[in-house]
Amino acid sequence: MPKRSFFGNYTTQIGGDDMRIIGIQIYGYGKLENVEIGNLSPTLQVFYGQNEAGKSTLMSFIHSILFGFPTKQQNEQRYIPKTGSKYGGKLLLQTDEYGAVMIERLPGKAAGDVSVYLPDGTVKGEDFISELFQGMDRGLYQNVYSFNIHGLQGVHSLKSEDVGRFLFSAGTVGTDALLELQNKLTKEMDLLYKPKGKNPPLNMELNRLKDEHVKVSKWQEKNNEYEGLLEEQQRIENELRKLDARKQFLRDKIQESEKLQSIQPIVEEYQTLEYQLTGLPVYEPYPEDGLKRFEQLQALIKPYEAQLKTLQTKLIEFEKEKSSIQVSLRYLENEQQIVELVENKSLFTEKQNRLQLVSKELLQIEEETKQLNSRLNLEISEEKVQELDLSIAAKDLFSDIVSETARHKQQKHFLDEHFSRAKDALENSEHKLKVLNKQILSDGEREVLEKKKKQFTEIESLEKEKDLIEDEVNRINQQIQRVTVKEKENKTKLTRIFYGIGFAMLLAAVYFYISQEWLTGGILTVLALLMLPIGKMVTSQMSSSIVHALKDDRESLMKKLNAVQEKLKNYSPLDHEENTARLLHDQQVKQQIEIEKVTLHQNERAYEKVLTEFEEWEKVDFSIDEKATNIKTTYGLPQQISSERLMDAFQILEAIRDKVLSKRKLLEQKDELQKELSSFHQKINEVAKQLNILDQDSINIDQLAIQLQEEKRKYEQHLQIEAKLKDATDQISELTIEIDHLQKECRVLWDMAEVSNEEMFRAKGQANEHAKEIKDRMNILKSQLERFGELVDNCNVETNYQNWIEEMSAELTQLHAREKEAQRQLSAILHRVQELEEGGTYAEFLHSYEASKSMVKEHAKKWATLAIAKDILSKTVDQYRKIRLPKVIENAEHYFSILTEKRYKKIYLDNEIDGFIVEDENGLRYKPNELSQATSEQLYMALRFSLANTMHPNQSYPFIIDDSFVNFDSNRLLSAVLLINELSKDNQVLLFTCHQHVMEEFTGVEPIKLGTEELRVNHKSVL
Repeated sequence: MPKRSFFGNYTTQIGGDDMRIIGIQIYGYGKLENVEIGNLSPTLQVFYGQNEAGKSTLMSFIHSILFGFPTKQQNEQRYIPKTGSKYGGKLLLQTDEYGAVMIERLPGKAAGDVSVYLPDGTVKGEDFISELFQGMDRGLYQNVYSFNIHGLQGVHSLKSEDVGRFLFSAGTVGTDALLELQNKLTKEMDLLYKPKGKNPPLNMELNRLKDEHVKVSKWQEKNNEYEGLLEEQQRIENELRKLDARKQFLRDKIQESEKLQSIQPIVEEYQTLEYQLTGLPVYEPYPEDGLKRFEQLQALIKPYEAQLKTLQTKLIEFEKEKSSIQVSLRYLENEQQIVELVENKSLFTEKQNRLQLVSKELLQIEEETKQLNSRLNLEISEEKVQELDLSIAAKDLFSDIVSETARHKQQKHFLDEHFSRAKDALENSEHKLKVLNKQILSDGEREVLEKKKKQFTEIESLEKEKDLIEDEVNRINQQIQRVTVKEKENKTKLTRIFYGIGFAMLLAAVYFYISQEWLTGGILTVLALLMLPIGKMVTSQMSSSIVHALKDDRESLMKKLNAVQEKLKNYSPLDHEENTARLLHDQQVKQQIEIEKVTLHQNERAYEKVLTEFEEWEKVDFSIDEKATNIKTTYGLPQQISSERLMDAFQILEAIRDKVLSKRKLLEQKDELQKELSSFHQKINEVAKQLNILDQDSINIDQLAIQLQEEKRKYEQHLQIEAKLKDATDQISELTIEIDHLQKECRVLWDMAEVSNEEMFRAKGQANEHAKEIKDRMNILKSQLERFGELVDNCNVETNYQNWIEEMSAELTQLHAREKEAQRQLSAILHRVQELEEGGTYAEFLHSYEASKSMVKEHAKKWATLAIAKDILSKTVDQYRKIRLPKVIENAEHYFSILTEKRYKKIYLDNEIDGFIVEDENGLRYKPNELSQATSEQLYMALRFSLANTMHPNQSYPFIIDDSFVNFDSNRLLSAVLLINELSKDNQVLLFTCHQHVMEEFTGVEPIKLGTEELRVNHKSVL
């Protein structure tokens, strides 16, 4: 831009009714002093600077020069220079209508003194700026054309359900001020008046006015009733005296009746007990606690009698048991000899067994010796066997030959197994190769199966598409249901609002009727009556474009779903699984063939190795056979014995030698045992003679011991029974004496009661106890009645005292009510008489009534003002929604598509929450709270830019943007840069940033770097 004088003509053509900031001069504003910036780009100008470089200060300066310095009462920072420099500065604007316009603002009144210099030399003031900006103030300009990161962060700080409403307000006025104003008006109206409220000031004043109006009307009646009031006073006073006397009489009678009623149950019970006592059988004389004492005696007698009966039964049993026992004294007299035989019996038996065992062992040894000889096919004498060399060395020689033979044989066995396995493995590998080669698919078959597998991929994508469409149809059905319910709620709310407005108009009409403003009151009455049909008409015409749009979308999706399902009909999943299985099997067969070839080569090498090992084994086998032949000859063993059995032969020779030695020892033991057994038999014969046992050969020592123990047991049992008989006899005598004594005491009790048997005693005892209980209760009742004195004699149990009390209480209540009414009437008469005598009260009520009417009028005016303001605001919002908002949404859709790289294409108005719904490229719809943080910020930016271009369609004002892209990634930042470049074609954009990568994205734009000396050198203003 060429340097020029202040009012020189610029040749740059921008087009339209545009406004551009082309020069800035700061006298003093915060830290910025004597700063001049010229040659600002009319399209896009980037200001770059680090933190504390003055970006926020420069933006605040532009707002202050255009709309005034912040006042002390405002929360905004005023940026007064700390060094005492001159406060203020000026801006140079380029407009289509006026050309170059310079605005200078200096300290003065609250917002500062402003001077606007036009090219023709005319100087204008604050009004011209308001005209230039079409009435916008600082707040509106900042809300629409100037925004920063805090506006975007406001989206993040909201609750999810408030995001849509915030964006709706941002798309309306740039911030949520619209929603705050509506809520504030509603709250202030409710504080003044509620249709069914009691505490709001207007409700309270209307109630008070109504009461005072009634009082004043009464005081307007005639004043000549004074004499009548005095006569009425005398009559009421006489009536009150009579009422008081009657009340006292009734209270006394009620008190007496209540006492009689309280003792009536006692008197009735006393009389009943007297009657019961006379009706009892004879109950005297009777001993004290007779029944209890008798029961105690019976409780003692019964166990004694049972015990006596048991002892008598046992005594008979003991006698029988005693007579059944027969003791043999011979066994007891020869107990020592029998015990000695029993003690030595085990030794005798052992020796007998030992003799049998020795005899058996001798026979067994001879038999075993014969068997051993026969096993080796030997005929050798016992003396010759003892001469053989059977030492450890000889045994080791035999063992070595056997071990070598066994090892060699085991080696032969292993070689046979290896040969068999190697042969089987070789044959098995050859067979497997033949089988596997037959299973391989031909090239043609495999090519057909591969083509079918590729076709399945397309089917899978159709299945996924079908699932997505079904999910979207379900979501749309749910959304249609929610919108329908919300519309019903909105219609109900709107109907209530019309009813509330009609009721408020009726109240206002009442007020104007009272004020005798008949015309206004009539108009309000007519309008109030019209609210009902208007409300019905408005609610009946309400409809939702979203429901229709959702139904259209659902219909479109259902068509897609039907088409996809038609494609899927001709497909069978089972064919795909079978083809896939065949391809996989063919691949596995090829892998197995390669593995089997390697296995075949390994098996061939193993087979050749086994054949070589067989040749080596045959050489060793000949050497071992030669050694075995020599040792058989030496020990006289048959040559037919195999080498593996040589160790067994050696052991048999050892066993034959051992048998010969054992046979000699056993013969010596047999002679000694025979002598000891003969001596024991002699002792048994002597005991048999003493016991008179004739058959001595059949005597059994164990039986003698058992019989001895049996005789001893019977003798002990005989002694125990004798003791039990004596003990039982003694107990029977004692129990008989005790029972006789207790029965005598029972008869004494019968004699005291003058009865002859137990039944009569018990019956008289029960009657005596019953009489005693009655007498005790009568004494208690008598002590209770003594407190009431002569009143007891007046008590009649047949009388219903409760009816008396209720009748007299009812009469007393009537008398109280009548007395209260009479006192109220008397008080009113006295008060009225006093007023008539003193005067002046009517004037006071009239004054209070007028004051209340004035207060109601004042509150009504305030409420009507708020109602009108709210109605105007609602109409304005509705007008904006119908006229301007569609255009805002249309532009916002274009901006939002650029910012999101066309991932989102449509924005709809959501009537449920006064918010928006966005639609992505797949036709899916989302509420703002369902979007990501960055996408919500992009939607906010699109709405803000669209609002600015829609609010002033014929005038473009500069956008002032401060670091609004710091949360964007590289792709979103690039999209934002594209949008800024597009916007700068119609509106000047002043972009402030402290991020170098943001500055570098705006290629082709010369940035102004704040906080550097370069600013003063390169941007010397033309001002």
